[in-house]
Amino acid sequence: MADLSKDDETTVEAVEAAINAPVDRGEPILQVRNLVKHFPLTQGIVFKRTVGAVKAVDGISFELYQGETLGIVGESGCGKSTVAKLLMSLETATAGEVLYKGQDITKLSGKALKVVRRNIQMVFQDPYTSLNPRMTVGDIIGEPFDIHPEVAPKGSRRKKVQDLLDVVGLNPEYINRYPHQFSGGQRQRIGIARGLALNPEVIICDEPVSALDVSVQAQVINLMENLQDEFNLSYIFIAHDLSIVRHISDRVGVMYLGKMAEIGSDAEIYEYPTHPYTQALLSAVPVPDPEARAHRERIILTGDVPSPANPPSGCRFRTRCWKAQDKCATDVPLLAIPERFKGVDSPAAHDSACHFAEVKDVVGVA
Repeated sequence: MADLSKDDETTVEAVEAAINAPVDRGEPILQVRNLVKHFPLTQGIVFKRTVGAVKAVDGISFELYQGETLGIVGESGCGKSTVAKLLMSLETATAGEVLYKGQDITKLSGKALKVVRRNIQMVFQDPYTSLNPRMTVGDIIGEPFDIHPEVAPKGSRRKKVQDLLDVVGLNPEYINRYPHQFSGGQRQRIGIARGLALNPEVIICDEPVSALDVSVQAQVINLMENLQDEFNLSYIFIAHDLSIVRHISDRVGVMYLGKMAEIGSDAEIYEYPTHPYTQALLSAVPVPDPEARAHRERIILTGDVPSPANPPSGCRFRTRCWKAQDKCATDVPLLAIPERFKGVDSPAAHDSACHFAEVKDVVGVA
């Protein structure tokens, strides 16, 4: 037992040393490698047996650079929120790696994982259910200090909480109020303040504005952009609203049925999409300019989204794709720069998981 304890202490010390090392702006701070999450399907009551699996996330890879915002978009059920939970170790990965400053957090537990979680926080989708209605705002925002007392000594916690309320645009005197006394936008600001409490480097935002009114969405997005500059944060911003994602993101990844379909800078994805699924998504976005709308080709996808418990062979999008050929049913397309664009100085030269990737004239999202 003594040896195990020493190993644990060594692991915690190694993790602490790694996460305290500075990362230059533009360098990877979070690296995801072939991340997989399968939820088993079982039959039987007394004697359960596994008969299949829901492949919620099935081998995705991407990087988050220090100081940037990576947007992740896709249809409901594509695995976006599962990715967020895996990055926070709220779900156990079936396979793959999540490297934070070189440390694979999928292999950590106990004190070592606690150290990492201090630097990776989360803002949840629903501001109504993510706050405990029986706790005051001061207790909600100050709760992380009970778990990580080294961040704020007891005597300074009230002042720290009031400072956080001020930072997110709320009156510090609201510290003794309860969540039901606030509007939706104000509750989400409280959630953001809680996420900032431990001075994290990475914040995972799981559709943080989808439950808010449009005008309030803009206020919260602008607040998050200001906080990113002020606290040198890196965001993973998950959403299904393409306009919001373009506004806040430096790079964008498009997910479909548990896999990454395309990833690139905001201009590359929105103005030079090469994957048919991305093109279909962008063609569905309302355009305020009547003249531009009249000249845009609307792409209507046929068929239903396949079940993640039984995804199609080869390319998962082939059952709804107008470009699908025999090769698409047998060969899984790699997420890489398409052959026709390799060595070409073009915005179309970005990673796309399609055998027949090409640029299509799609009116960009304003």
